[in-house]
Formats: sequence, C-alpha cells, structure tokens
Amino acid sequence: MGLLLILGLSRTGGAAVSDHLFWGQIAQARIYDDPDVAAPLYLFLLQVETDASVAYLEFVTPGGFVDVISSDEYTASGDIETYHWTYDSTHVWEYWGYFDDPGSLDFYNNGLYVIILHYLNGFTQQTAVVYGIPGTISPIPTPTQRPVLLWPRYDGAVASPVSFEWEPVADPSVADVYLNVVDADATYVIADVYDPRTTDSDFYGLTEGTYDIELMFENFYAITNADGIPFDLLKTSTLLQPFEVVASSVYRFWSPVTGRHFYTLDENEKDKLINNYSRFWTFEGPVFYAWSTEYSADLAPVYRFWSNTSGSHFYTISESEKNKLLNNYSYAWTYEGVAFYAYPPGAQPSDASPVYRFWNASDNSHFYTMDAGEVNKLITQFSHIYRFEGLAYYAYE
Repeated sequence: MGLLLILGLSRTGGAAVSDHLFWGQIAQARIYDDPDVAAPLYLFLLQVETDASVAYLEFVTPGGFVDVISSDEYTASGDIETYHWTYDSTHVWEYWGYFDDPGSLDFYNNGLYVIILHYLNGFTQQTAVVYGIPGTISPIPTPTQRPVLLWPRYDGAVASPVSFEWEPVADPSVADVYLNVVDADATYVIADVYDPRTTDSDFYGLTEGTYDIELMFENFYAITNADGIPFDLLKTSTLLQPFEVVASSVYRFWSPVTGRHFYTLDENEKDKLINNYSRFWTFEGPVFYAWSTEYSADLAPVYRFWSNTSGSHFYTISESEKNKLLNNYSYAWTYEGVAFYAYPPGAQPSDASPVYRFWNASDNSHFYTMDAGEVNKLITQFSHIYRFEGLAYYAYE
C-alpha cells in the first residue's frame, strides 16, 4: 500500500488526499420507526464526499472487516445498501447497514477506520479516522433512550406553524437533541439542535403537505483528522415519524395609528411586523386557518390589494371582483398577489366555517372575521359604522 500511495501521489501531481476527499461521516444509530414495535433497527453509516477523480472506495473497520462502495448509483446486498450520487461537482458515497441484531454492529465497532480512494487512473490514496471521543481511546457513548414524540402524533394532522414536543431526556449519555424535518421531496426543511433539557421546539412555518420527523438523542463530535479532512462522528437513538400539515394560520393585526386591520398567512411577514413595526401594528393573533397552497382541488386564491388612498388592504376570493379592480380601479388599488387560499361559497366542506366581510364607509376599509361574537356585535351595535357585506369565503376555526 505504501508504494501504491507514493505512485498515486505522483500521478495526481503531488496532491494530498484532502484535495480529493473533502468530508466524511461515521454514525451508528438505533432507529425507531413504528410505534407498535419495541425493538429498534440498528444502523451503521459511512459517508464521504470527493471530487470526480475517484472510481470507487474501500474501507477497513477497526476489526479488519473490509467493504466497498462502488460507483453504481445504488447497490443492495443483504442488509447493506450503497449509494453514489453527485451535486454540483461533488461526488457523494454512502454505505448503509441496517440490522435487526445489535451484534451485527460488531463488524464496525469503535476505533481506527481506514478509507481507501481508488482513482480512475488506477492508483490509490488512503486516510484514517478514529471513531471515538476525540483525543481519547474511549468510544462515543451510545444513547439508549427511545425518543417519544408527544406532538404531532404519529401520522397526525396539524396546522402550521408547528411546534414539536417530546418526552424529557433521561439518558445521561445524551449530549444534544437534534430535530430534522424532511418534506415529500426528501428535502430537509428543518435542521435544529436543542439542549437535552428541552422538551419542545420553536414554532416553524411549513407549507401544507406530508413530512417525516427525525428526532435524535445524539452524541456528536466534529473533528479534523491528521490529513486535514473534517469528519462528523456520532451515535444516536432516532425516532422517525410521519405527519401532515393540513392548513396554516391566518394572523390579524390592528393599527392604532390608522385604525385598519391587516391579515397575513406569511410567517415572515408576521414576524417582521411584530419585530420591527410593533409601534404601528398590534398583533391580535391567529383568527382562522386557511392554506398557503392550493392543497385541495376545491380551494381558490384569496387576492390582496393595497390602496394608498385609504391606507387599507382588501381581500377577495371573487375573480370578477379582482378583475374589476385590476381593469377599472388600478389607479386606486395595487394588486399584491395571492394572500392565501380558501373555499369559495358553495365549494366548502361540511366542517368549514364562514368568514364574513364588513365595510367601513367612514374610512373605506374592510374587516373580516369568522368569530360569531364579533359578527353579532358589529351587526347589532355598530351597523352605523360597519355595513355587513355577507360571506367572503370559507376556512377553518
């Protein structure tokens, strides 16, 4: 191997192995993906990223077990799967072992791993990394507590924004709680780390759709080996759980400066008003649930307009009303696009609730509410100010 290593260096222009291998990861995990199954699935993962000069990889475990990651996009043999894929000009090589028997992880174990790069020119280079607590000969502690997610429930339906709740960490070996959420396209939309004393997450705005949660009780170390290559070393106890976002909160603000109301489903817009414009806008909270996408066939866009003259926003689900403003009143109303989606009258599900519209003639502004108490109060006590215009659209309480 020493002669091959020297020849490999000469054929690659004296390049170091770190010029070809950019990053690596070694992980062992207990995976829980079924609430009705007590026993976990045991996982070993080796992943590295290289340039395009590598033909295939070999690795040697601390116990002397040798295996290969080929250049094929996917291979499967028994409990082992390998993947080879690219993003931009980077090649990703993955080796996954899934085992029912925890003893199968003895093939991989703790200690020195050697990764051998086989180049397209026929030569090789290698690098080594110790899978253990950095600077010691001690293995990384293995988390043993099964994570339990309290909210959302397994395969449950929730509204955005979503906060996740889990049972407290009792395992003293756990250093961090990792929360990942993956969408239907296998894209990570949330990747956060929490203190092990934490039992709930921040709120996250998610569009309607199906997702998978990865809740990990984890011990993680980021190290750089002797060749200058960064490696992530970790052991986890991981819960995998599906859920669905079926609707999103619509928030209401009131301006004490102008007396106008403003409605938004956009989490960034909401946060901007709260954080930067609280002197102009008072946050009144969520008032109903609608949709950020056309999640079902019966939904229709609710359009938003802005009037610089009246200093107010106008929302309509009516295509004819929208077109009338665009064609005849564009000098008074600026079209701002789709605010959210809702059900037009006549297309609503049986459990949807009406959102009503009122017009204030004194300042040429509109007010929208689903609250029956607000509707009754405006009709019976403030009809001299607010004219009832009827049903605007349907949404959910």
